[in-house]
Amino acid sequence: MPKAHNCAPHAIMSGEMTEISKWSEWAEISTVLAATAGLWALWFAWVTYVMSVCQQNKDEFQALRSIVSGLRAELAFIKDWTGTGGKGYSEGTPPPDDWSQPSRLIWKFEIGAVSNLTRSPYLYRLGDIVEPFVQLNLWVSKLFQLYDEYRAFANSNPGVRAAPPPWYTNVILGFNVMMHVSLIGGADSKADCLYKAYNTATSALDRFEARLKPTKLPLLFWIGHVISVLCFASGVFLLYMLFH
Repeated sequence: MPKAHNCAPHAIMSGEMTEISKWSEWAEISTVLAATAGLWALWFAWVTYVMSVCQQNKDEFQALRSIVSGLRAELAFIKDWTGTGGKGYSEGTPPPDDWSQPSRLIWKFEIGAVSNLTRSPYLYRLGDIVEPFVQLNLWVSKLFQLYDEYRAFANSNPGVRAAPPPWYTNVILGFNVMMHVSLIGGADSKADCLYKAYNTATSALDRFEARLKPTKLPLLFWIGHVISVLCFASGVFLLYMLFH
Protein backbone atom coordinates (compact mmCIF):
# COMPACT_ATOMS: atom_id res chain seq x y z
CA MET A 1 0.00 0.00 0.00
CA PRO A 2 2.68 2.60 0.78
CA LYS A 3 4.35 1.81 -2.59
CA ALA A 4 1.12 2.55 -4.49
CA HIS A 5 0.72 5.76 -2.55
CA ASN A 6 4.27 6.88 -3.44
CA CYS A 7 3.76 6.24 -7.22
CA ALA A 8 1.00 8.87 -7.52
CA PRO A 9 3.33 11.93 -7.53
CA HIS A 10 5.55 10.27 -10.12
CA ALA A 11 2.55 9.64 -12.38
CA ILE A 12 1.47 13.28 -12.06
CA MET A 13 4.97 14.54 -12.83
CA SER A 14 5.19 12.17 -15.82
CA GLY A 15 1.89 13.51 -17.16
CA GLU A 16 3.04 17.09 -16.70
CA MET A 17 6.30 16.35 -18.52
CA THR A 18 4.31 14.78 -21.38
CA GLU A 19 2.12 17.89 -21.67
CA ILE A 20 5.19 20.18 -21.59
CA SER A 21 6.83 18.06 -24.27
CA LYS A 22 3.74 18.31 -26.45
CA TRP A 23 3.57 22.09 -26.00
CA SER A 24 7.29 22.40 -26.79
CA GLU A 25 6.80 20.32 -29.91
CA TRP A 26 3.87 22.47 -31.04
CA ALA A 27 5.84 25.63 -30.28
CA GLU A 28 8.74 24.32 -32.36
CA ILE A 29 6.40 23.47 -35.23
CA SER A 30 4.76 26.88 -35.04
CA THR A 31 8.14 28.61 -35.05
CA VAL A 32 9.31 26.64 -38.08
CA LEU A 33 6.06 27.28 -39.95
CA ALA A 34 6.22 30.99 -39.14
CA ALA A 35 9.82 31.20 -40.29
CA THR A 36 8.98 29.31 -43.49
CA ALA A 37 6.00 31.58 -44.16
CA GLY A 38 8.20 34.64 -43.66
CA LEU A 39 10.90 33.34 -46.00
CA TRP A 40 8.38 32.43 -48.69
CA ALA A 41 6.66 35.80 -48.27
CA LEU A 42 9.97 37.52 -49.04
CA TRP A 43 10.43 35.30 -52.09
CA PHE A 44 6.87 35.98 -53.32
CA ALA A 45 7.24 39.74 -52.76
CA TRP A 46 10.42 39.81 -54.82
CA VAL A 47 8.89 37.76 -57.65
CA THR A 48 5.85 40.05 -57.69
CA TYR A 49 8.05 43.16 -57.76
CA VAL A 50 10.20 41.81 -60.61
CA MET A 51 7.10 40.90 -62.63
CA SER A 52 5.69 44.40 -62.16
CA VAL A 53 8.97 46.01 -63.28
CA CYS A 54 9.11 43.73 -66.34
CA GLN A 55 5.51 44.60 -67.24
CA GLN A 56 6.25 48.30 -66.79
CA ASN A 57 9.27 48.03 -69.08
CA LYS A 58 7.20 46.15 -71.65
CA ASP A 59 4.41 48.77 -71.56
CA GLU A 60 6.97 51.56 -71.88
CA PHE A 61 8.59 49.88 -74.89
CA GLN A 62 5.21 49.43 -76.60
CA ALA A 63 4.34 53.08 -75.91
CA LEU A 64 7.65 54.24 -77.41
CA ARG A 65 7.03 52.07 -80.46
CA SER A 66 3.61 53.70 -80.85
CA ILE A 67 5.17 57.17 -80.61
CA VAL A 68 7.70 56.26 -83.29
CA SER A 69 4.95 54.88 -85.53
CA GLY A 70 2.91 58.06 -85.12
CA LEU A 71 5.89 60.27 -85.95
CA ARG A 72 6.74 58.09 -88.96
CA ALA A 73 3.21 58.40 -90.31
CA GLU A 74 3.20 62.18 -89.99
CA LEU A 75 6.66 62.53 -91.53
CA ALA A 76 5.49 60.52 -94.53
CA PHE A 77 2.32 62.61 -94.75
CA ILE A 78 4.04 66.03 -94.76
CA LYS A 79 7.01 65.01 -96.92
CA ASP A 80 5.67 66.69 -100.07
CA TRP A 81 4.94 69.92 -98.19
CA THR A 82 8.57 70.14 -97.06
CA GLY A 83 10.05 69.77 -100.53
CA THR A 84 11.99 66.71 -99.40
CA GLY A 85 10.78 64.71 -102.38
CA GLY A 86 13.40 66.66 -104.36
CA LYS A 87 15.90 69.41 -103.60
CA GLY A 88 13.26 71.71 -102.20
CA TYR A 89 13.08 75.37 -103.14
CA SER A 90 16.51 76.91 -103.54
CA GLU A 91 17.11 80.63 -103.53
CA GLY A 92 17.48 80.66 -107.30
CA THR A 93 14.20 78.88 -107.96
CA PRO A 94 12.29 80.71 -110.72
CA PRO A 95 8.78 81.45 -109.41
CA PRO A 96 6.04 79.56 -111.27
CA ASP A 97 3.21 81.60 -112.77
CA ASP A 98 0.67 80.43 -110.19
CA TRP A 99 2.72 82.02 -107.38
CA SER A 100 1.26 85.34 -108.51
CA GLN A 101 -2.33 84.08 -108.45
CA PRO A 102 -4.37 85.04 -105.35
CA SER A 103 -6.54 81.94 -105.83
CA ARG A 104 -3.60 79.63 -105.18
CA LEU A 105 -4.26 77.48 -102.12
CA ILE A 106 -2.05 75.38 -99.83
CA TRP A 107 -3.89 72.68 -97.97
CA LYS A 108 -3.04 72.83 -94.30
CA PHE A 109 -2.46 69.70 -92.24
CA GLU A 110 -2.36 68.58 -88.62
CA ILE A 111 0.72 67.06 -86.99
CA GLY A 112 -0.64 66.01 -83.62
CA ALA A 113 2.06 63.44 -82.88
CA VAL A 114 4.79 66.01 -83.56
CA SER A 115 3.19 68.92 -81.72
CA ASN A 116 2.27 66.81 -78.66
CA LEU A 117 5.63 65.07 -78.37
CA THR A 118 6.79 67.22 -75.45
CA ARG A 119 3.62 66.30 -73.53
CA SER A 120 4.44 62.59 -73.61
CA PRO A 121 4.83 60.89 -70.21
CA TYR A 122 7.84 59.10 -71.73
CA LEU A 123 9.67 62.33 -72.53
CA TYR A 124 12.62 61.18 -70.43
CA ARG A 125 13.12 58.26 -72.83
CA LEU A 126 12.75 60.21 -76.08
CA GLY A 127 16.19 61.75 -75.74
CA ASP A 128 17.69 63.29 -78.87
CA ILE A 129 14.51 63.35 -80.97
CA VAL A 130 12.75 65.97 -78.84
CA GLU A 131 14.64 69.06 -80.02
CA PRO A 132 14.57 68.18 -83.76
CA PHE A 133 10.81 67.62 -83.67
CA VAL A 134 10.25 70.80 -81.68
CA GLN A 135 12.13 72.64 -84.44
CA LEU A 136 10.06 70.86 -87.10
CA ASN A 137 6.84 71.86 -85.37
CA LEU A 138 8.11 75.45 -85.12
CA TRP A 139 8.81 75.68 -88.85
CA VAL A 140 5.41 74.21 -89.75
CA SER A 141 3.80 76.78 -87.44
CA LYS A 142 5.77 79.59 -89.11
CA LEU A 143 4.70 78.38 -92.55
CA PHE A 144 1.02 78.26 -91.65
CA GLN A 145 1.16 81.58 -89.82
CA LEU A 146 2.51 83.25 -92.96
CA TYR A 147 0.00 81.35 -95.06
CA ASP A 148 -2.87 82.69 -92.92
CA GLU A 149 -1.53 86.22 -93.47
CA TYR A 150 -1.33 85.51 -97.20
CA ARG A 151 -4.91 84.24 -97.36
CA ALA A 152 -6.14 87.17 -95.27
CA PHE A 153 -4.53 89.61 -97.73
CA ALA A 154 -5.77 87.69 -100.78
CA ASN A 155 -9.34 87.68 -99.48
CA SER A 156 -9.32 91.25 -98.18
CA ASN A 157 -10.44 92.84 -101.47
CA PRO A 158 -12.53 90.56 -103.72
CA GLY A 159 -12.92 93.36 -106.26
CA VAL A 160 -9.16 93.61 -106.79
CA ARG A 161 -8.86 89.84 -107.12
CA ALA A 162 -11.14 89.89 -110.16
CA ALA A 163 -8.69 92.07 -112.11
CA PRO A 164 -5.49 92.21 -110.02
CA PRO A 165 -3.15 95.12 -110.76
CA PRO A 166 0.63 94.55 -110.91
CA TRP A 167 1.27 95.78 -107.38
CA TYR A 168 -1.27 93.28 -106.08
CA THR A 169 0.21 90.31 -107.94
CA ASN A 170 3.67 91.37 -106.76
CA VAL A 171 2.54 91.21 -103.14
CA ILE A 172 0.99 87.77 -103.77
CA LEU A 173 4.23 86.67 -105.42
CA GLY A 174 6.22 87.99 -102.46
CA PHE A 175 4.12 85.93 -100.05
CA ASN A 176 4.67 82.75 -102.08
CA VAL A 177 8.40 83.37 -102.40
CA MET A 178 8.67 83.81 -98.63
CA MET A 179 6.65 80.64 -97.97
CA HIS A 180 8.49 78.46 -100.45
CA VAL A 181 12.03 79.82 -100.65
CA SER A 182 12.51 81.37 -97.20
CA LEU A 183 10.41 79.08 -94.99
CA ILE A 184 10.27 75.73 -96.82
CA GLY A 185 13.70 76.20 -98.37
CA GLY A 186 15.86 73.52 -99.91
CA ALA A 187 19.09 71.58 -99.76
CA ASP A 188 21.23 74.64 -100.58
CA SER A 189 19.46 77.05 -98.22
CA LYS A 190 21.97 78.98 -96.15
CA ALA A 191 19.59 79.61 -93.26
CA ASP A 192 17.49 77.16 -91.28
CA CYS A 193 14.25 76.17 -92.98
CA LEU A 194 11.48 73.56 -92.98
CA TYR A 195 13.39 71.39 -95.47
CA LYS A 196 16.39 71.12 -93.16
CA ALA A 197 14.25 70.71 -90.03
CA TYR A 198 12.38 67.83 -91.67
CA ASN A 199 15.56 66.00 -92.68
CA THR A 200 17.14 66.58 -89.25
CA ALA A 201 14.04 65.19 -87.50
CA THR A 202 13.91 62.20 -89.84
CA SER A 203 17.57 61.36 -89.25
CA ALA A 204 17.14 61.71 -85.48
CA LEU A 205 14.13 59.38 -85.55
CA ASP A 206 16.08 56.81 -87.59
CA ARG A 207 18.86 56.77 -84.99
CA PHE A 208 16.41 56.60 -82.11
CA GLU A 209 14.48 53.70 -83.62
CA ALA A 210 17.70 51.80 -84.37
CA ARG A 211 18.66 52.02 -80.68
CA LEU A 212 15.17 51.37 -79.31
CA LYS A 213 15.09 48.12 -77.35
CA PRO A 214 13.15 46.89 -74.30
CA THR A 215 14.71 48.02 -71.03
CA LYS A 216 16.58 45.20 -69.32
CA LEU A 217 16.59 44.63 -65.58
CA PRO A 218 19.59 46.17 -63.80
CA LEU A 219 22.45 43.83 -62.92
CA LEU A 220 21.85 44.53 -59.23
CA PHE A 221 18.58 42.64 -59.56
CA TRP A 222 20.63 39.45 -59.65
CA ILE A 223 21.44 40.04 -55.98
CA GLY A 224 17.72 40.07 -55.28
CA HIS A 225 17.25 36.93 -57.39
CA VAL A 226 19.90 35.06 -55.40
CA ILE A 227 18.50 36.19 -52.05
CA SER A 228 14.93 35.28 -53.04
CA VAL A 229 16.02 31.81 -54.18
CA LEU A 230 17.87 31.32 -50.89
CA CYS A 231 14.75 32.38 -48.98
CA PHE A 232 12.60 29.90 -50.87
CA ALA A 233 15.15 27.09 -50.49
CA SER A 234 15.56 27.83 -46.77
CA GLY A 235 11.81 27.50 -46.28
CA VAL A 236 11.83 24.13 -48.06
CA PHE A 237 14.79 23.00 -45.93
CA LEU A 238 13.05 23.98 -42.68
CA LEU A 239 9.96 21.99 -43.61
CA TYR A 240 12.07 19.03 -44.60
CA MET A 241 13.91 19.07 -41.27
CA LEU A 242 10.65 19.50 -39.38
CA PHE A 243 8.96 16.43 -40.84
CA HIS A 244 12.05 14.27 -41.06
